[in-house]
Amino acid sequence: MNAKHLILLFFVFQINHLFAQDSLRLFVFGHSLIDHRPPLNPTPSDETTVPHWMYLFAQDSGDSFAAGGQYGFLPQHQNLPPFSQWGYDIVPGVWESDYEAFSAAGINTVFITVGNFIQNDQAPGDDYYGMPGINPLSATETIMDWCENESSPVTIYIYENWPDMAPYLSGGFPGTANDFQNYNQYVEGAFHDWWINYQDQLIISRPSINVRMIPVGPVISGVLRDVLNNDLGINDLYEDDAPHGRPEIYFLAGLISYMSVYEKEAPDNYNVPTLIHPIIRDNYTEIRDYIWNALLSFNDASGNSRVFKFNPVSNVELNSNSICLLPNPNDGVFKITGLSASYNISICSINGTEVFNQNAQSEALSFNLSAFPDSIYTIKITNIINGNVMLEKMIKN
Repeated sequence: MNAKHLILLFFVFQINHLFAQDSLRLFVFGHSLIDHRPPLNPTPSDETTVPHWMYLFAQDSGDSFAAGGQYGFLPQHQNLPPFSQWGYDIVPGVWESDYEAFSAAGINTVFITVGNFIQNDQAPGDDYYGMPGINPLSATETIMDWCENESSPVTIYIYENWPDMAPYLSGGFPGTANDFQNYNQYVEGAFHDWWINYQDQLIISRPSINVRMIPVGPVISGVLRDVLNNDLGINDLYEDDAPHGRPEIYFLAGLISYMSVYEKEAPDNYNVPTLIHPIIRDNYTEIRDYIWNALLSFNDASGNSRVFKFNPVSNVELNSNSICLLPNPNDGVFKITGLSASYNISICSINGTEVFNQNAQSEALSFNLSAFPDSIYTIKITNIINGNVMLEKMIKN
């Protein structure tokens, strides 16, 4: 092997190493609607947890994923630093608080969720009973500020769960089919509105922090109605009125969460385990496509995605054979060539913050981002005429 080949191999290794650092490393400030153990009916592994399913989808797609978390509600979670309480059978751990600082764990993704029993009578800014000055909004801001300081850059995802079921059941669990229909209408209605208000206030109060939201509960309700035609009942999905889910619920929640954070559809040929109800297994592709479209359309009033750092597109027709970014990796100084039409060029940091935006009509453009931190940036090149898009990773080191 000659020196040229050695240099090439080293270059490839460096790129792979940098992208491995960009893998998804998740810490969850959560409760049992993300991680429910032990379930009422024992399962082979951790099938009643969201990270279990996210890992399986990531593994099937060739993505890197590690996770951990802490159990509690926001008033407890705001007592920082957290502890690494959750470990999994097959999911790689992300942090061990007994001997490692949070800041050393490389955590780049954080889930935060709120209790599911307050939305009927407590606004996001209303104080918890008996806790003056502590409310969902203030506690979340405390957690977000701490994470941003400890592990920047980090993307914060609000995990919108599903509500307490007890108020909607006549005669206790499991209630009637009509009870379940009324419950799901609430999930997609007033309950969902509460979470949108909550995210909006966080965006206003912390404009420098990338606050995304994963609409898990409402999307699950939509799947049950629009894809599965309400063929699954409460007992097929939940084990009590809390409501703790059976593996089916956490499978759907994991599918939604995976596509939200990786910003792409889950594998088309994923082999759904036989543990999951056959109605879900037989309709996996339709469920996946419905979820993807629901996430794509979950936007604010200005059309900006509430979920994604970058709005994913399906019309990626531009290719690097005609448009080139050189050199890559670089020290912040690089060129984009082959711009044969009118384009908009947007450059975003790893946490979704836009650092450059410009329309271009010249064949080549030079850039100097040497003042920005070493990291991985996403360059979005949009053909202004036809809307076609190319997304390119740029490594600055």
